[in-house]
Amino acid sequence: MTDLSSKKKESFQVLLQQLQLTEDAMVEHFRDALIDRVVVEKKQKKWHFFFQFERIIPSSLMSRFTTQLDRSFSHIANVTSTFNVLDQSVTEELVHDYWKHCVQEIDGMAPPLLKLLNEQLPKVQGHKVVLNVRNETEGMAIKNKYSGILANIFQTYGFPILTIDTVVNQDSSANNDYEEFRKAKEKEDQERALMAMVEMQKKEAEKDQGDAGVPDGPVSIGLTIKDDADLRRLEEIVDEERRVTVEGYVFHAETKELRSGRTLLTFKITDYTSSIMVKMFSRDKEDAAIFNVIKKGMWLKVRGSVQNDTFVRDLVMIGNDVNEIRPKLRKDKARDGEKRVELHLHTPMSQMDAVSSVSDLVSQAAKWGHSAIAITDHAVAQSFPEAFGAGKKNDIKILYGVEANLVDDGVPIAYNSAHRLLADDTYIVFDVETTGLSAVYDTIIELAAVKVQNGDIVDRFESFANPHRRLSSTIIELTGITDDMVENAPEVDDVLREFHEWIGDAILVAHNASFDMGFLNTGCKKIGIGKLPNPVIDTLELGRLLFPDMKNHRLNTLAKKLDVELTQHHRAIYDAEATGYILIKMLKEAAEKGIEYHDQMNDYMGQGNAYKRARPHHITLLAQTEAGLKNLFKLVSISHLNYFYRVPRIPRSVLQKYREGILVGSACDKGEVFETMMQKSMEEAEEAAQFYDYLEVMPKPVYSHLIELELVRDERSLENIITNIVKLGEKLNLPVVATGNVHYLNPNDKIYRKILVNSQGGANPLNRHRLPDVHFRTTDEMLDEFSFLGKEKAKEIVVTNTNKVAEMVDVIKPIKDDLYTPKIDGADEEMRNMSYGMARSIYGEELPEIVEARLEKELKSIIDNGFAVIYLISHKLVKKSLNDGYLVGSRGSVGSSFVATMTEITEVNPLPPHYVCPKCKKSEFFDDGSVGSGFDLPDKDCPNCGIRYTKDGHDIPFETFLGFKGDKVPDIDLSAPRYQLKRLVTSKFARRTVNSKCGMIG
Repeated sequence: MTDLSSKKKESFQVLLQQLQLTEDAMVEHFRDALIDRVVVEKKQKKWHFFFQFERIIPSSLMSRFTTQLDRSFSHIANVTSTFNVLDQSVTEELVHDYWKHCVQEIDGMAPPLLKLLNEQLPKVQGHKVVLNVRNETEGMAIKNKYSGILANIFQTYGFPILTIDTVVNQDSSANNDYEEFRKAKEKEDQERALMAMVEMQKKEAEKDQGDAGVPDGPVSIGLTIKDDADLRRLEEIVDEERRVTVEGYVFHAETKELRSGRTLLTFKITDYTSSIMVKMFSRDKEDAAIFNVIKKGMWLKVRGSVQNDTFVRDLVMIGNDVNEIRPKLRKDKARDGEKRVELHLHTPMSQMDAVSSVSDLVSQAAKWGHSAIAITDHAVAQSFPEAFGAGKKNDIKILYGVEANLVDDGVPIAYNSAHRLLADDTYIVFDVETTGLSAVYDTIIELAAVKVQNGDIVDRFESFANPHRRLSSTIIELTGITDDMVENAPEVDDVLREFHEWIGDAILVAHNASFDMGFLNTGCKKIGIGKLPNPVIDTLELGRLLFPDMKNHRLNTLAKKLDVELTQHHRAIYDAEATGYILIKMLKEAAEKGIEYHDQMNDYMGQGNAYKRARPHHITLLAQTEAGLKNLFKLVSISHLNYFYRVPRIPRSVLQKYREGILVGSACDKGEVFETMMQKSMEEAEEAAQFYDYLEVMPKPVYSHLIELELVRDERSLENIITNIVKLGEKLNLPVVATGNVHYLNPNDKIYRKILVNSQGGANPLNRHRLPDVHFRTTDEMLDEFSFLGKEKAKEIVVTNTNKVAEMVDVIKPIKDDLYTPKIDGADEEMRNMSYGMARSIYGEELPEIVEARLEKELKSIIDNGFAVIYLISHKLVKKSLNDGYLVGSRGSVGSSFVATMTEITEVNPLPPHYVCPKCKKSEFFDDGSVGSGFDLPDKDCPNCGIRYTKDGHDIPFETFLGFKGDKVPDIDLSAPRYQLKRLVTSKFARRTVNSKCGMIG
């Protein structure tokens, strides 16, 4: 015997003396006992003793020992203990000795089962304990629910792992007793059901009696309110009034019995301009009965007085007369019987911008009798599955599309290219200040320029121009130019003629030259000079080429970088002079890049990250065919993966490459056709429009923010722009369609979008103006919006052309009937090799039959059904995350897949509880249901190697994950961090609970 063992025995004998257990019987049974170790948790004040006994101690002595142990140390800590018995021989007498004691430790057992266990002593056959039960139901309840618990309790006292089994008692008296009990229970249940039915009939009768006098038709309390009654909007009620009539939707209603015996009806009503509380007091029982009929969801017309209620501290209506009315729902009656189709609609998948669900929108379109509806979220296709389901349910055609961000592959740095040597040329660096941004509807108020030769400014040109209109406060604030400064200025035509003579054939230079040249060319055309042929350089685009790492390339930013003084920004002469000095320094930088001639500049267009420098324009893409839908998905992916800069972008060349099967629309006010028509000439708009398959125009309220932002002068100018786009469509033989840019269902839903947009603060440019009205419009509402075009033209763009575009689109299914898993070459073989490789590293080269059978069963199901690639992707994701230091674990039924365990997707081992030696790979499995979890197995050493076994296994069937036929699509859920779950399973009870109830730990 080693010195350590002797000391452990001595320690136990000292403990017996301390517990005052010194009588001969006690000492005899504990003669070879020892204290193996004690685990002390100071903070929790817990001590856990690990004892080793030679053999199992009689129940009475064990009970005395544990009681004294707990009592003696209770003032110091909470004491628990574990017993390891060397000789685990089991006899029937020993099991009987512990039987009632172990049964008493079971919590929550049904009294009949508890009585059954207490009234018998089981038969013992080796390590098998057999119980008598009266029927199969009792047997199943004991085996499924309590056999594992009983076995664990016995094990805590040093018993080996026992198997609890049951046998149905064939004794006729016992069966008769059970049969009598069952019949008595059925009789009792029938009596209870009869009593419940009588009680329910009684309540129904009372209710019918109480509802006497309640009308079958529309609810009416008091007098009938005539249709010609002077209705008031709730937002107009701001003070007390003697008599007023309102109507609206009831969103809250309740009745209350008062001490006086009268009934108080309180309901809240809204007409979506505001809301008010209405109170009514019953006069008699008939009133009280009718009050109960007022419910949430009704539409009511109410007449009464408005008073200031001191109780609620607000204006309250005291109702006298209440009439139920038909719901104020919008209907698409369509004067001519033909319905429109909405081709531009957003769902909540247009991130933080739309509020109505796609199901509601599709359902509304179907109720209105529309033949189709398009889904065009911002740059994503995530609403397609829900839209597909809604379309199927409502029998309406769904057009699948997106509103994308189109960018040019490269924005020109130079225009009117000419082979002219930059170092020796003359430059006219100019700037214009205008009444607005539209070259068509606005005019120049200041034109200034400097002439640059040989790196120096040699001449200047400066002149105001009379716009013959008052300047807006925004323009005055931005430029510093006032009405007094331009009131007596020369005419714009005269200024342009003088400027044309002064510039000669010099190279023109401007910052954002497309804007300045737009005003210059438009003005020159009006006076008969025509479009200027001079070569042009845009310093904005040249700056983007030369200094790609700058955050922005505004004039003041470039001036600061190049150390150029900018005295008074947004005054033409000062901006022109600063731009002149910037040009001089930029030409030196360009020369170092090898740019010597004007016509070389555009050779560098599109280099580097040109898509970041380009300004995106909105376009609408509709999948016309199945091939088009595939291309649409490709474009969405490419825009997010390869060309994302602030927003996902699609270069024009990429769109052209994948344009097959896609209809391209010109979109909203951020589309290039509308912008060009608004800010430039008809000719330029025509050039831009040729890229599209159809042109879009929207109701004036959708464009209202453009007037507020002074991008469009007034409503008349807005009508001109829309009219010109319609004419442009006629000229190019392109269908022009009226679309609503829908972001919500009903007009009153606007407030929800407003809340959503306002929550984003300055990050969302929509917060710079009032939000436009972008609800889902009916056919008549849309026809009214375009009545300024004339009845026939309005119907053409609202009804005829929208249906025409919808008919051009095939019926497409974005969700296929079959499963289309991704494809990775060699995925099947890789999964098989990985699974077997990991299994052999744990269980040895010769796999146990139970391990190999489970692997083959799962791999056959996974590979045959094409799921291997899903497993492989999940494996790579988990592996990558862990390698990068991000904890991740699985959750859900994937814990029942042994292949998932072997490929490190989950840490749960679904095999039956077992031991396995980490060195020699010897294993012992418990597949008889006697152990709930491998974590509950006692510690044990490998008989071959003498090292501690690893314990694992949770006995979870594979069918939990992929179904009984193994063909259910895998749903592998991953979450983090995994250590949080690990911390929960610190005790045997917690481990048992988590594993038995969840069947998994991630």
